[in-house]
Amino acid sequence: MVKGIGIDSVDIEEMRGICGDLDNVFVRRTFTQAEVVQALDRPDPASFLAGRFAVKEATFKALGHLTSDGGFDFRFVETLHDENGCPSITKSPKLAAYLAEAHATEALVSITNESGLATAIVLVQ
Repeated sequence: MVKGIGIDSVDIEEMRGICGDLDNVFVRRTFTQAEVVQALDRPDPASFLAGRFAVKEATFKALGHLTSDGGFDFRFVETLHDENGCPSITKSPKLAAYLAEAHATEALVSITNESGLATAIVLVQ
């Protein structure tokens, strides 16, 4: 059963300006090391990270109203490519706790980049 749905869009050029050299406070406080490593393997790391940031925001929108903890840390939502190259949200211990509190088992994700925007949708069920 669907528990929540969230969508978010991020301006890729804005993310490019924010991320800089990928070793700044914003990047370290927002993305996991594994996300940064996958971004560095891409031709356009800022575009990749814009999609991952959109996932984090969409996950908060889909799940935040179902939990009592107000301390949502974006690093709890890690989105990596699975063995087929598809984006997949890693179930970290903290995210698993949020899902359990929401009586949900998984968060599904889809990301698209088009016309300078990275857009993600997250379905929590």
